[in-house]
Amino acid sequence: MNEYTILMRLLTRSGNPIGASVDDMLDALGLPEDLGRNILFRRLSKLHSRLEPVGLIIKHNPVSGVFYVDTSLQAKIKQDETTLPDRLAATLLIVITLAYQDGGWVSFDRVREFRKKSLKGVMEDLRELQNQGYIEIDQTGKRVRLGLRVPFEIDYEAFFRNLVSEKPVD
Repeated sequence: MNEYTILMRLLTRSGNPIGASVDDMLDALGLPEDLGRNILFRRLSKLHSRLEPVGLIIKHNPVSGVFYVDTSLQAKIKQDETTLPDRLAATLLIVITLAYQDGGWVSFDRVREFRKKSLKGVMEDLRELQNQGYIEIDQTGKRVRLGLRVPFEIDYEAFFRNLVSEKPVD
């Protein structure tokens, strides 16, 4: 098998999470940890440019730390359509921010503190987000973390790029 076949196998691997981590790809290609990353990312870039004409793109899932293959059409559709009401989107944004800040699980109290809503209102939002697969609530019912759907529907790069490029309001 050539390198691109190996990469495609890893990037389209099913399971939880879908795709492959950098370490998995380095191991499969037999590349050393330190110098191999440069080679790997050049190969991924070249593979990405070869896949684009057929409507496929390589994306990164920052929550699980994996790369995967997606259709460019699906990526455009997901960015263009809003499926969450504003109140749920605002609550999800708080969870995303706190999950990155705290490294995973976030207490309901912290979400409530930043969301400035009653605990009952926050709980309703969190349950709806859990039912849609955007978050997971732990067994004790006191903490929340990002669900499997988030990294596949939110383009973090575009989000943060747009956030940085926004001009401050005077």
